[in-house]
Amino acid sequence: MRLATYHAHTDLCDGKDSAEAMVLGAAELGMTDIGLTAHAMYPVASEWHLPIQKYDEYVDEVRRLKTVYADRIRVSLGFEADWFPGLSAPTRARYAPFSPDFLVGSVHYLAPAGRREATGPFSVDGPIDVVARGLEECFGGSGRRAATAYWGAVREMVESCDFDVVGHLDLARKHNAQLGLFDEGARWYRAEASACARSIARSGKVVEVNTGAIARGTMDDLYPSGWLLSVLARLGVPITVSSDAHSVSGLMAAYDRARAALAAAGIGETYWLSEKGWVGEPL
Repeated sequence: MRLATYHAHTDLCDGKDSAEAMVLGAAELGMTDIGLTAHAMYPVASEWHLPIQKYDEYVDEVRRLKTVYADRIRVSLGFEADWFPGLSAPTRARYAPFSPDFLVGSVHYLAPAGRREATGPFSVDGPIDVVARGLEECFGGSGRRAATAYWGAVREMVESCDFDVVGHLDLARKHNAQLGLFDEGARWYRAEASACARSIARSGKVVEVNTGAIARGTMDDLYPSGWLLSVLARLGVPITVSSDAHSVSGLMAAYDRARAALAAAGIGETYWLSEKGWVGEPL
C-alpha cells in the first residue's frame, strides 16, 4: 500500500527542515512516496516563496535525494505554484526549465475588487489580522464577496492551467470560524464550491485532502470540508492525501482523520504518482 504526501515544504521556502531531513523523516515513518513542493510564484517571489536565485539549488538537491534514497523511498520533484492572473500561473510551460515531476496549483492571493483603499492583494490564508484588514480594504468587509472571488479564481486556474493537483481546495475557510466571514452552509456558497468541483471533474485533475491546518493548529478540520469531499466523490474526482508539512513532525499529521473522511465520503481509493502518471490504489 502506498503511503504518500505530495505537498511538503523545506527550509528553502517557508519550511523548517531541510529537504534531506524531510525525505529521511518520511522514510522513517514508513512512507513510500514524498513529493517536495517548494512554494513558487515564478518568475517572482514573496518572502515565503522559493527565492528566484534558489531554484537551481532546490532542483539539484531534490534530484540528488531521488538518487541517494531510491532504495528507501520514492522522491518526486514538485512545486506548489501560485495562480495570480498576469503574474504567476501553475503551468508546465512556465516551470519547464526545471522539469518537475508534478505541479500543485494553489490560490493564496486575490486581486482587490476594484477598491482604491487596498494596499496590495488579498491574502487568503495570511495571519488572521492580515486577513481581517485585507477583507476590509479589498472587499469592503464582505466575506461573501471575498469567497465568491476565491472560488472564481480557483475555477479560472483549474480551467486555464495544466497542473496535477489542486492544493487545499477550500483554503478560504481557514479563518472562517474566528472571523465569521461567510456561512459555509449557505446556498450561494455551496453553489460556488459545487461549480468549482464540476470544473475540476471535467479537467481530470487530482484534489488533495490536506491535513496541514490541523498540524499547525490553524483550523481543526481538513481541506476540503466533509461536505465538499462528498461532492467530489460523487463527481468521481481523483483524491490524494497530503500533509502540507512544513516540518518533519507534520509529515503524517492527522492521516487517520483523512482516512476516516475518505471513508465517510464513500471514497475507496487514493491516487499516487507513478512513472506512468497518477494511479488509483484501494484504501
